[in-house]
Amino acid sequence: MYDTEGDILDIDFRLTGEKPQRGIELHPNVTLWTDVNYIAPVRLMLLSYSQLLEQSELSFDNLKQLPSQRQTQVLKLLTHEPLKRLLTCLDEKEFRFQVIEPNVKELAAA
Repeated sequence: MYDTEGDILDIDFRLTGEKPQRGIELHPNVTLWTDVNYIAPVRLMLLSYSQLLEQSELSFDNLKQLPSQRQTQVLKLLTHEPLKRLLTCLDEKEFRFQVIEPNVKELAAA
């Protein structure tokens, strides 16, 4: 769902009524929710979406605060389907990403 007035892209990956269990603020404008075990993305919210698209890179510094096992789990989510259709990993070690504009049909298929 895209809110033009607030410039918010909110993507819900749930196929069931299950509620997000873990919220991770990756960046002040990027929040990811996962299942309780960090195995599947449940929701991604991008605030100021049009501005994020214009930035050549974002640093997800908040990931550095997580234990290394959690960092690995979240990084795996960010670099695989369906999130890789929205975020391009520029540097895994430094947690640098770029927000990309998804092809809506491809995203729906994922």
